Amino acid sequence: MMNRQLSLERPLESKAPITRELRFISEQTGEDELTLLSRALHLGLNFLYRQAVEQAYIDGNLARPNAVETLGAERVDEIDYAKQALAQDVARGLSL
Repeated sequence: MMNRQLSLERPLESKAPITRELRFISEQTGEDELTLLSRALHLGLNFLYRQAVEQAYIDGNLARPNAVETLGAERVDEIDYAKQALAQDVARGLSL
């Protein structure tokens, strides 16, 4: 598994402080801030989980059926296609 360095930079390089973003979303949606934070945590963890499943599948540490269960057949097919294309490109490059 690749060693990844954690980044302390905020995604999408938002200039607004997180409290301002939270307040804005709350005002726009009518949801209280605690509910929004709970949803954000759930969505963020789900996103990170899916990334970890993708990486485990790419690295060969997760069987295809397990990856399909989490990511769906279409996404796993896309990953398989990308892996195959990369292998072909590397083979072609080495033969030059």
